[in-house]
Amino acid sequence: MDNELKFYSTADVRRILGIGNKTCLELFHRKDFPCIKFGKSFKVAVGAFNDYVSTRRVFSEVNDWKRKEDLNKPI
Repeated sequence: MDNELKFYSTADVRRILGIGNKTCLELFHRKDFPCIKFGKSFKVAVGAFNDYVSTRRVFSEVNDWKRKEDLNKPI
């Protein structure tokens, strides 16, 4: 059972990224987004989603912001 492939739905991706339905659907329709269409619904493998998000500039900017915030904390 450890080899089980897990997927995120569009609702999961909206919640994780904090985006609306329209933006999420635009993301799922991008050529470079690693999603799969099952009937009328879209899914993205958890690993593929994590890889995709970790290589995007917006994600890096969020991490940079958090690092700056950590540097300003008193010791």
